[in-house]
Amino acid sequence: MQLDLFSEDRPRKAAAPTPPVTFRPSLPDLPPPPAPVTIAVPSRRPRREVKPTPPAPRPMSYMPLQRNSHHAAHDIAEAVEAAWYGAHGGNRLEIPAGVVAALALWPLRGPDAPLTAHWWLELNDEDFLAALRECWARWWIQRPDLIDRATPLHRWLEDENPERNRMQAVRAVARAALTGGLLHLTSAATDFGGNSNADVLGAVITAMRSHGARDVLAEFHTPPELSELMARMLLADKEPTPGMKFNDPASGTGGMCRAAAECLRDQGLSPHDFGWAMTDIDPLAAAGAAVNAILWDLGPHVLVACADTLVEGDPYVRAAAEWRASHARRDRMVEGAQFLSRLRRLDAVLAGAA
Repeated sequence: MQLDLFSEDRPRKAAAPTPPVTFRPSLPDLPPPPAPVTIAVPSRRPRREVKPTPPAPRPMSYMPLQRNSHHAAHDIAEAVEAAWYGAHGGNRLEIPAGVVAALALWPLRGPDAPLTAHWWLELNDEDFLAALRECWARWWIQRPDLIDRATPLHRWLEDENPERNRMQAVRAVARAALTGGLLHLTSAATDFGGNSNADVLGAVITAMRSHGARDVLAEFHTPPELSELMARMLLADKEPTPGMKFNDPASGTGGMCRAAAECLRDQGLSPHDFGWAMTDIDPLAAAGAAVNAILWDLGPHVLVACADTLVEGDPYVRAAAEWRASHARRDRMVEGAQFLSRLRRLDAVLAGAA
C-alpha cells in the first residue's frame, strides 16, 4: 500500500486559542510628566599639554680611556700631535706644548676640576687666549722663577702678527687634550694616582719631535716605569732625610724627579722638605720641567737650569742668580701695583670729600 504524504485528508491539529487582549486602565490620579529641561554645558577649552622641563645638562667630564696614568698621558700626546698637524699648525712645537701646559696649570683642583673642560670648550677665541694669559700671570705671581724658565711655552701669546691658521690649530689642540682627559691627570684625581704620577708634557714634546731632532739633541725619553725602578733602587741604598738634594744633570722634563718624589710620598715624606735641581740643554724641555715642578708640587726648593752640563759644569750658580732676579722683579712689580692701588683709593677719597 502506498502512502501519499502530501494528501490533504490527514486530520489537522487544532490551533491554540488566542488569549484576549486586555488594556491597562488609565491612571487619572498620577501627576503629569515633568517638562524636559535643557542644561547648558560650558564648552571646555582644549587642554594644553604641559611638557616637563628637562634638567639642566651637567657639564661633561672627559675621562682618559686608560686607567694607567702613563698610558693615558701617551694617548693624550698622540691626540695632541694629530690635532696640531691635522690643523696645519706648523713647526713651532712650543705652541701646542704651551696650550697643554696652561690647561694643566689651571688653578682649580679637586674632583670637580675636570668639569671645567666644558667651560674651556665653550669660550670664544679672544676669551680663550685671555684665560691662557691669566693662568700664566697667576702662577708668575706665585713662582716667578719657574714661570720665567717656562717662557718658551707662553711667549707666543704675545705675538703681534700670529699665523693665519694658528688659532684653529690651538683650539684643536685644546679640544684633543681636554676630551682625552687631561684635567683628570693634572687635578689630583685619586683614581689616577694624583697629579704627581704623570708626565704629560714630556709625552707631548717627545711625540711631536721628529726622530732626527731628538737625535741632534741627544734626547731619549726614559720610560716612567724605568724611572720609578731607578728611584726606588737609589732610595733603598740611602735612606732619604729632609734637607737632602736631588740633582738630575740631564733631566729632560723631570721624569726622574717625578719618580723620586713619588717614592718619598710612599714613605710618608713630603717633597717640600727636599731640594730639587734639574738641567737640560733644550730650552723647551727645561720649560716643561719648570711647569712639572708646579704640577708635581715639588715645593719651594727647586732650581731649573737650561745649560749643557758637560760644558758649563755647575749651571746652578747661574740658575740661583736667575732665581733671585726673577723674585726681585716680581717684588718690584707687586710693590708698584700696590702703590698705584693706594693712589687710586686716595683719589677716590679726595673726590668724595670734594
